[in-house]
Amino acid sequence: MFEINFKIVETEESEAFIGEYGYFSFTIDNENYGMIIEEEIEDFSVSLYDWFFSYLKSLEILETENYVLINDIESFNVWIEMCRDKEIVSVSKVSRDKVEQGGWVRREKLSDVDYKFWKDKKVLFSDFRTEILEKSAVYLADLIKLNSLENNKVLELNDLVTKLKAN
Repeated sequence: MFEINFKIVETEESEAFIGEYGYFSFTIDNENYGMIIEEEIEDFSVSLYDWFFSYLKSLEILETENYVLINDIESFNVWIEMCRDKEIVSVSKVSRDKVEQGGWVRREKLSDVDYKFWKDKKVLFSDFRTEILEKSAVYLADLIKLNSLENNKVLELNDLVTKLKAN
């Protein structure tokens, strides 16, 4: 099982791009990452946009390649590692210091990765793909309601969702 959950939180920083911040979590094989809480506490909010964009870019990479990392930019040493073997995606939460010019999504493996959290939680690629595209579409619909369709981030996310759905 792979499931993404999110909740948009209004923050002072979100005036130019409403819906950018909130709570984000995902569950895979009974392991959770992130959090969703009832109260809207700005200090605990993360960039939903960055998480969805990162998952969409990872999905795009996994369509043709077998390895990708998402950098949790909110932490100083956590990465989400995804490895594809035919129709199975193995997801691990790994620890490793950040690298220069790493970006949010990375194709190259990191050396000295520590699997101290959890490793190789499996999901069917089709289920993984469906969940990312469906939740991204819901988030995108929320963004469209809250922002102008001309907003560059809304357009960028829309283009990526549309492109991946067409594959």
